[in-house]
Amino acid sequence: MKIVYIDTNTLGHHLFYIGALSRLEGNEAVAVLPERVENLSCKQYNYETEDRKNGKRSFSQYRKWIKEISGFVEAEKPDVVHILNGDFLYRYFGFGLRRFKKYKTVITFHCLRDGFLNKLSIKAIASCADAVVLHSEYLKNKLCGYGRKNGVHIEYPNFTTKSCDKNEALEYFKLEQDIPVLGCIGETRHDKGLDVLLEALNRVPEPFQLLIAGRPVHFDEEFIAEKTEKYKKHVRAALRFLSDEELTYAMNAADIIVLPYRRAFDAASGPLGEGVVLEKCIVGPSHGNLNDTIEKNHLGYTFETESPTSLAETLNKALKNGHCVDENYKKYKASLNTEAFLESYKRLYNNI
Repeated sequence: MKIVYIDTNTLGHHLFYIGALSRLEGNEAVAVLPERVENLSCKQYNYETEDRKNGKRSFSQYRKWIKEISGFVEAEKPDVVHILNGDFLYRYFGFGLRRFKKYKTVITFHCLRDGFLNKLSIKAIASCADAVVLHSEYLKNKLCGYGRKNGVHIEYPNFTTKSCDKNEALEYFKLEQDIPVLGCIGETRHDKGLDVLLEALNRVPEPFQLLIAGRPVHFDEEFIAEKTEKYKKHVRAALRFLSDEELTYAMNAADIIVLPYRRAFDAASGPLGEGVVLEKCIVGPSHGNLNDTIEKNHLGYTFETESPTSLAETLNKALKNGHCVDENYKKYKASLNTEAFLESYKRLYNNI
């Protein structure tokens, strides 16, 4: 089976995702990407249509992009076309996707956005696909609620996180050994709610250390310094793109993975999965997919979304009472392995 994989990014989890799928036994993989990736062991095409405004393609640029990638697909004549980042398609309402209808088409979405126009768009996009992959049963059911029955749940796996010596990880970030570490890990985007967490920590009397690690986007070093003035001695910030080694250290250093995400974020969370692999306590918001995942699998605690007061109360509880890893937690952890992910995709490709 020949599969053409199309993505709009080659950084971080995008590369791990396509790298894993390109190694599926028995299949021939072809990648269509914005730039060449040297350590990706499959045939590659690189598209030129990459002019953007504010990080987004204009509609005319999108039309050129669709035309360019469809030319690559026509040259390969695959069995399956798989768009790995369906999220960026929202603003184009599925325009041009029917170019691929002569092939089996799979689109992976990492989130399903609410709102009238977003629902119209996802319905239009899903109607162009044989299968829409979603990384939780909650999101699959949400798609079904939109009237589209071609959703497939494939759990997002852990590609990179592994355990290491905790003391070594603490030392790397200059954290103390005897005080619990709250880890807020990943890009400091607005929808990930770092500001909600920083406000909440003003009301947490239990001892803690805060590790903020990831590329600064919306909230920078100056903002963090201003908002943590009252407890700055307990804060360590590594505001940069994390290497694999640094990500491993950050995840192992943390005792509690905090996800202070806003309501706008309703997708699978990388730090959640990475934390679960290491059996960390997860603290996340009480809305949508994240609430469903944490509550159903007994991963930790949830707080009222976007409420610093509720988050402070929840963190106090987590710091004081800890968290027990039970059978539900272990079952979910087992579902995050890469072999299960690849077997699920292999089954999907064969079934369509």
